[in-house]
Amino acid sequence: MNRVKSKTAINLLVLILATSASICCNKRTAGSDSATSSPGAASGAFTAADTDELLASIALYPDPLLAQILPAATFIDQLEEAQKTLNGKSDDNLIANQNWDVSVKSVAHYPDVLQTMTEKDDWTTALGQAYVNQPADVEKSIQNLRGEAQDAGNLVTSEQMIVETKTENGQQVIVVEPAQPEVIYVPQYDPQVVYQEPQSGHAAGTALLAFGAGMAMGAWLNRDWNWYGGGPYYHGWNGGGWVGRSASYANVNVNRNMYVNNSYRNVNVNRNINSRNINNYRNDLHRSSEVRRQNTARAGNSLNDRNAVRTGNGVRDANGVRDANGVRNGNAVRNGNNDALRKDNKNLDNNRRDVNSRNTGAAQQPANRDARQSGNRPAQQPANRAASNRSGASAGTSDVKRTQSQSPQNRQATQSNTSRGSASGSRSSAGTQPSGSRSGGSQSGAAKQGSGGGGGRR
Repeated sequence: MNRVKSKTAINLLVLILATSASICCNKRTAGSDSATSSPGAASGAFTAADTDELLASIALYPDPLLAQILPAATFIDQLEEAQKTLNGKSDDNLIANQNWDVSVKSVAHYPDVLQTMTEKDDWTTALGQAYVNQPADVEKSIQNLRGEAQDAGNLVTSEQMIVETKTENGQQVIVVEPAQPEVIYVPQYDPQVVYQEPQSGHAAGTALLAFGAGMAMGAWLNRDWNWYGGGPYYHGWNGGGWVGRSASYANVNVNRNMYVNNSYRNVNVNRNINSRNINNYRNDLHRSSEVRRQNTARAGNSLNDRNAVRTGNGVRDANGVRDANGVRNGNAVRNGNNDALRKDNKNLDNNRRDVNSRNTGAAQQPANRDARQSGNRPAQQPANRAASNRSGASAGTSDVKRTQSQSPQNRQATQSNTSRGSASGSRSSAGTQPSGSRSGGSQSGAAKQGSGGGGGRR
């Protein structure tokens, strides 16, 4: 009996030890699985900066193309198979016969896009993971990037694309649609430049967007994007906008029934994309996103004034009033000052003319006086002297000598008498000094002639 109890106790002890060991083993195994869990879970969600960096190279693509690229990114294996099958060609019949998702078949019609997605397979895988796990963040990132390009003046309507700002599902969105009904253009641009203000030497607008040859618009573009309302959706080639413009060209496609089918109302994705390990790429993506975020912040600081005017945050109104009033008032003051200055200049010109006129007259008077002196006086003096000489000669040389030989007192008396004789015609002075009277009379005549010359000067 005791032997049986002992055996039972031993068996119970062994069972307990085995159970404990199993629990410990399971815990260690669980810890190991956690360490090597799927890369999507280990890496965590994409940050906003990560999605911006991830989507920057395709955010400006037309909406119908984006609506095919993002679902197709979850089928990386099919994309690689399509690249090998087509080898850079676009063969609609060959594509239609393949067992690929309709999104892959659509992308396969555009060799450049397909080649990019297969050559950059880590980027395509990250794109698929972001779309599967964070579709709302993907939409928001695309709209943010389009807003940056539009603010920089690089996303505008052109012959290849129509860019419109609309309200969809209560939110303002930027829609990019094909401009031509027969073809669709895939823009090519540098994502490090197009979202920033154009540098010197670059014009705003389409200068930073390049377009190759237009690719055919076909029935395979059977999706559009419902912004903030579910993302890509099947339109069945019924609707307005670019769908209505291009429907007649899409309907002539020989494989139309391959793409126009209500079964495509459900947009398929491959969630196994999360099993692909892209940890190294995710680390590089995060570093690049930080660099881009810093560059964007620096570019934003340099555009504060322009952004303030664009967003209408009050600076626009203040600056508008200030500029208008400042220019108006400045012009008024300037015009008033100009009027006053013109008046002052006019008065100054008048004063200058008056001064010049007086100076000219003053300068002319000496010249006239000299002209009169040179024209009258010199001409008269020789004539007067000749007349005087003739008068003296008629009176006789002896009389002249006697007159000149008189004493100063006699000459004064003679001159006085001559003056009185000239005024009253007295005969007594002539009787006392006849020769002197004649001489005095001759001198008086010369004086009168001289006075006439002098009066002429006055």
